[in-house]
Amino acid sequence: MKVIRAALLIIVLSSNCYAGNSTIPKWFLQTFTFLKLEKQFRIIESSKPVFLEADFNGDKQNDIAVQVIDLKSKKKGIIIIDGGQNNYSVFGCGKKFADEIFSDTNWITGWRIFKSKYAYKPMFNADGDIIGNKKIILKNPAISIYNIEDGDEVAGQIIYWNGNKYVSIHQGE
Repeated sequence: MKVIRAALLIIVLSSNCYAGNSTIPKWFLQTFTFLKLEKQFRIIESSKPVFLEADFNGDKQNDIAVQVIDLKSKKKGIIIIDGGQNNYSVFGCGKKFADEIFSDTNWITGWRIFKSKYAYKPMFNADGDIIGNKKIILKNPAISIYNIEDGDEVAGQIIYWNGNKYVSIHQGE
């Protein structure tokens, strides 16, 4: 059992990505407080995992994402704080994202680090029917947020850094 744990630790450390079910790293909490984000948001520590950590924007510093709730609107969302910087991005919490469709992530039943080098963006016609997919190259780990029905991921978004800012693309139904 110790060999398996050690092998898993090596895999996690070598991939430089981490999905944490324990304490949020101190640097993140200090930055969260420094930016006065606790006055507007509450971290949802009951989410599993509690936080996601990876170099999401390709600057060679690990970033951390947490699920939060806006204290005024009561809408849920995700905050990413860039490691080593005082920059952050908000998805949801009353702010629209995902092609201006979602302003609340209350539909999320799961989230994880998305490590694939590619994602596929559905292309829609004027009636909203899917007519194909566009291959998107992902240079860094991304965040997959999704809804689970009958044990399967059925719909969601992939949040990724496009070289200038975080954007998201629809996945699933």
